[in-house]
Amino acid sequence: MKKILIIDDNKDIHVVLEGLLSMNKNVSIFHAYNGMEGYQKLQVLKPDLTILDNQMPVMSGFELLEKLHRENKRYPIILLTAFGQISDAVQAIKLGAIDYLTKPFEDEQFNLIINKALKIGSLKNRSAHNDISLEHANNNQEKYKIIGKSKIFQDLLKHALLVAPTDINVIINGNNGTGKEEIAKYIHYNSQRSNRPFIAVDCGAIPDNLFEREIFGAVKGAYTGADRDTPGFLEAANGGTIFLDEIGNLSTSAQTSMLRVLENRVYRKVGGIEEINLDVRLISATNAKLFEEVAKGNFREDLFHRVNGFDLTVPDLKERKEDIPLLINYFITKFNGELKRNVQNVSPEAMDILVNHSWTGNIRELINTIQKAVLLCPDHKLDKKHLSITPAEVNIDFKEESDLINNIINQSISISKKIDLFEREIIKYAVETNHGNKTSAANWLKISRKTLYEKLKKFGMFGG
Repeated sequence: MKKILIIDDNKDIHVVLEGLLSMNKNVSIFHAYNGMEGYQKLQVLKPDLTILDNQMPVMSGFELLEKLHRENKRYPIILLTAFGQISDAVQAIKLGAIDYLTKPFEDEQFNLIINKALKIGSLKNRSAHNDISLEHANNNQEKYKIIGKSKIFQDLLKHALLVAPTDINVIINGNNGTGKEEIAKYIHYNSQRSNRPFIAVDCGAIPDNLFEREIFGAVKGAYTGADRDTPGFLEAANGGTIFLDEIGNLSTSAQTSMLRVLENRVYRKVGGIEEINLDVRLISATNAKLFEEVAKGNFREDLFHRVNGFDLTVPDLKERKEDIPLLINYFITKFNGELKRNVQNVSPEAMDILVNHSWTGNIRELINTIQKAVLLCPDHKLDKKHLSITPAEVNIDFKEESDLINNIINQSISISKKIDLFEREIIKYAVETNHGNKTSAANWLKISRKTLYEKLKKFGMFGG
């Protein structure tokens, strides 16, 4: 959970900000009502982000920043300032604030700045990484060592280590919850860029009309309300790695923008004319098969080849069952600390259920299951009664399962034949309507010429 501290003397502002922030379920919100109280809570809580009002009694936001600066104490802080106080806000940035918001602000603008600040702030405030697996190397550089001893997972890590020291663009395939971002971090923290930022961007979370602004940044006056230059994710990742999660969600225009940047290795901020050299390593991830999306015309083939310098596939959790006990023990230790529990071991029956569960949500589902189990376990041993999954979910009668699978297969074959017949007639009609012109027929069907030829070959229709 990310800790966010709000420091403001206006209780109504606390209510408004908490309402906006609480839409993110992964945050815990704390409150202080003047600068001195905020100063004290900062040192106790060490929050991931602080939203600080400028105008307050006892100690203003600006005075608090000056005090922290004098004491060389660094916290990720966003300053709230009223219109007309821009000069103070600029000075606040010099004193260590990572951004500022001018009141009044729009909800969308607020959410974008907060999300970006949480990413950048966590990098500025990081003294140690405590994700799934982390060790301090002998040279004191932080590197990830991800948990897993299964052959399929160890093979993945070997390939990740092979590509890590290079600047080759990497694409990571895998289903939801398998840990694609952790593999991306593993590559970054074993690369020559390990002491530079790792910036993760969820491509599906950025509206298309804001994509360039968020990725490239914007100059003052580029759009209504742009009263200063703003950095983009590429600037935040300068010298390091940018991770584009679910890159397949990029719109056509966003794909074109990214292709241009990757080809030329320069970009411009929105509204700017200055070309900025690109010095980042790109790692992408997708749960879709991009080459299939290329064939369908949903993803640019030239961009695909740019991002797919080296590809990795993260296996589902069910493919690496021998790693499950290791992960369970790790997460039990993690949640013991967070939830003030003292779970020491897992009963054989509970472990059997956990190892043989289907885990369709992969590691993400495992984390949620163990967190809930640790919370429900009042003593040292975690048992099956503490689990939110049951043996019934894993011990399905083999004959019933076999009959069910055969029935589904037979229905699927029947449906597939009908679809093929319908598709053949549609293609035949398109070719005939366009007088045998394959390019026109492909355009009429809204598919690529390559896809049309594959269909014609499939249905034995090359003769006309």
